[in-house]
Amino acid sequence: MNHRVLSLKYRPQKFDELTGQVHIVLSLKGAINSGRIGHAFLFAGPRGVGKTTAARIFAKSLNCVEGPTVHPCQKCQSCREITLSRNIDVIEIDGASNNGVDEIRNLRETVQYGALHGKYRIYIIDEVHMLSIQAFNALLKTLEEPPPSVKFVLATTNQEKVPQTIQSRCERYIFKRLSIKEISGRLKFITEREQIKIAESAVHDIATRADGSVRDAESILEQLVSFVEGTISENDILRLAGSMSRQFYFDLMQQILQRNHSSVLRALNTSIENGAEPLEVYRGLVDYLRAALLTGSKLPPELLDLPEDDIKNIRSLALSRDQVMSMLEILLDAEDMIKRSMNSRVATELLLCRLIETVERPQGKPDNARPADDKQEILRILQTQSPKLAAVLQNSSLKVEGEKVNVYVENDFAGKMLLSSRDLLETTFRKIFRRGMALHVEVVSKNIRNDIEDQIKVLFDGEEVR
Repeated sequence: MNHRVLSLKYRPQKFDELTGQVHIVLSLKGAINSGRIGHAFLFAGPRGVGKTTAARIFAKSLNCVEGPTVHPCQKCQSCREITLSRNIDVIEIDGASNNGVDEIRNLRETVQYGALHGKYRIYIIDEVHMLSIQAFNALLKTLEEPPPSVKFVLATTNQEKVPQTIQSRCERYIFKRLSIKEISGRLKFITEREQIKIAESAVHDIATRADGSVRDAESILEQLVSFVEGTISENDILRLAGSMSRQFYFDLMQQILQRNHSSVLRALNTSIENGAEPLEVYRGLVDYLRAALLTGSKLPPELLDLPEDDIKNIRSLALSRDQVMSMLEILLDAEDMIKRSMNSRVATELLLCRLIETVERPQGKPDNARPADDKQEILRILQTQSPKLAAVLQNSSLKVEGEKVNVYVENDFAGKMLLSSRDLLETTFRKIFRRGMALHVEVVSKNIRNDIEDQIKVLFDGEEVR
């Protein structure tokens, strides 16, 4: 007997088997039960969430011998042929490979013919957004006024690319990304039916890696079944996919909070040597800090999509909201650097070192950082945003005290200029110190030099020559 992959073997054949799309099921069932069935439907949503599957079930419901019905019999010729993708009245068209105007013109000609066996002739156009503008224009009139026995279902992962003229002639159904809990439930159903041994943590990791797509999750499971003998564990997923476990990110965050550069860089390079891509490590760390941000916001556990052990680990890190936000800002600012760098490993190492610098140094320990270093870093950033402001700061003194940055200037004009740019300066301080810092300006010497001379120097970025 030929092997059937899990995603096909367990493809839903009726509305009640669709995972996570209750709002879609209720709407379609309501239309069928009321007899108010439109002539064109647009199914939009991410990949692998059930758009084409729902279109097939909808076709079954319309063309079943007992139909239109929300419970197709699965036994009549029409139901069986749709299941096997052999029904002559249900035409599936790949919009990516049949995107020219000639293909749509052929469709317009065949639309005139009635159904051969069922009640309706149903066209399912997958990835419809890939059609050319000319093809959309050719489809437009037919879509607006098709024969009574013809139905259209357009499926797309990119609704924005479908012209508004097409969308306005369709009933729109938006499919949602599936949660980790919903995907995990589907995987457990399949593994129980197939008698596949798999650890609970492995199920959660597959669901997480699937990124909202039940089809991706089923494909990963299929690959693992072929790859692993015995019980599938979390480590098997790490070896196969090159991704890192949540425990890895927990340990990494602990080392970052301890300002342990050598341990952090060792962990990163060990993971890369074991097959992980630097970009994959970066994305995993972003996801972990996002989870820390949501956990710190005291959301209900069911909204976090995390096992209880992971929630406890994140809380044990005792990260403040400012710390998490600062780290996430650094990570997101560096995304292009990681993606485009000729050496993404070095870029990731540099990024992790920057994260370490966001952590406050332990009290009572030697601190190699000098106030002058902070001032130079502030000046470096300000030179690109406001050279005049940088010139004022260059001639001032700076001292950090707790959550405050004291700036000592020599005249009122310089003080007023700094205070008028408070927002820019405090934003810069946040980038440097990775936490909220308030600006405090103090004039320590007045009338040492003529105020007019000072203003001229600042305005023209000049200096006094004696």
